[in-house]
Amino acid sequence: MDEQYEQENRPVNPRRKKRSRIQEFKERYLPLIITGVAFFFVLVFIGGSISRTVQKKQADRDASIAASEAAEAQKKAWDTEAENILRSAAAKAASYDYEGAIALIDGFSGTLSDYPELQTRRSEFVSAQSAMVAWDDPSAVTNLSFQLLVADPARAFTDATYADSFQNNFVTIGEFSNILQQLYDNNYMLVSLDDIVTTSTDAAGQTVYVAKTFYLPSGKKPLMLTQTNVNYNLYMVDGDGDGIADKDGSGFASRLVVDGSGNIKAEMVDSTGTNIMGNYDLVPILEEFISTHPDFALGDARAVLAVTGYNGVFGYRTQDATAANYKTELDGAMNIVNALRAKGYIIACYTYDNMDYDSADISDVKADLQKWKDQVEPILGSVDVFAFAKESEFGSYSGEKFEALMNAGFRYYLGFNFQDTAITIGGSYFRMPRTLVDGYNLMYNGSYFSDLFDAESAQGYARDIG
Repeated sequence: MDEQYEQENRPVNPRRKKRSRIQEFKERYLPLIITGVAFFFVLVFIGGSISRTVQKKQADRDASIAASEAAEAQKKAWDTEAENILRSAAAKAASYDYEGAIALIDGFSGTLSDYPELQTRRSEFVSAQSAMVAWDDPSAVTNLSFQLLVADPARAFTDATYADSFQNNFVTIGEFSNILQQLYDNNYMLVSLDDIVTTSTDAAGQTVYVAKTFYLPSGKKPLMLTQTNVNYNLYMVDGDGDGIADKDGSGFASRLVVDGSGNIKAEMVDSTGTNIMGNYDLVPILEEFISTHPDFALGDARAVLAVTGYNGVFGYRTQDATAANYKTELDGAMNIVNALRAKGYIIACYTYDNMDYDSADISDVKADLQKWKDQVEPILGSVDVFAFAKESEFGSYSGEKFEALMNAGFRYYLGFNFQDTAITIGGSYFRMPRTLVDGYNLMYNGSYFSDLFDAESAQGYARDIG
């Protein structure tokens, strides 16, 4: 009974065993922590998504701005390029180089249709080019040949030793300027050797020289200019024999120079001993004339300048490599050579020693050519134009001396029209006569130039030629 009583009176829910802290943590806090962590990651995901969206929008905005700026920069670059092309093309067109002007426009890196002015100018140039007249006969080109110009006639024409020579063989800077103006007024314009002659290959595979077609405006006539002995030799400029130009010189320029603006000028020592710079010879006079009359020259056509070597070139005394100032003279010579070629001048050989090749022995001709190769060619580079000095053109372009010239690399020969006015073309070389313009011919043989200019009105100094 007692046992039964105990069973009947035992509590229904006896007290449970006390939970451990781990159990309590798991039951009470862990769910909250998991929920919090999950919520945190949700927030992180949402925040990251929002951030990525914002960043993408910013990147897209930055890319759009960059693309816009790049497009604007490209547009500005094209605008600048178009302006430069228009300016350069106009300069080429002013000298009738329409082909060059059109090529500039065709080389535009932008879209041509976006620049109506370029299209308009191109159409104008094409139209103007179509109206040009074709020339394909080099014999129609007159080559006027001058020596150095007399800058100070009062000194040159009263020189104790060379007065007669200077009066007979040279013209003054004033006379040359008068002649240029008359040539321009009579519708002559300069062309270059490169305009009138080109090379081809014959059936045997040999290089031959053939006429090249060039174009001039209707009514214009082609002309070439040559200046010989462009060395400003010491006997013309050095009165006391010390190798330096001085006031006792004979009134000629002493050398060609490039001024601070990049213009080619001539230096000379005046009668007071002052070294002055200006238009005291053919090149600077011609450059100034073309700057004001760009339609006087076809493209960059200029003159042929023929030099010797025994007193250096262009007034720079490069004939003595042992001289103390040789490096300075050499640098000056190479600088002016580069400037001349950049302008369009063609440099020719006038022999090394101003030699009469026609009457010289073959050994002397070869020796002269070797001196040219050794002393002058390193300064000028390869030269393929040869102008005969001292009216010494060969009667026949054959024989040992002519072969020596050909072996030296000369292919263009400038002779004299009083021997033979015919152009030689179609073979392994090109021969062209040149008309000598000097004081004597101006005075007594003005009819030589009647188709070109009036010799009497061109004269600017009263000579005393006996």
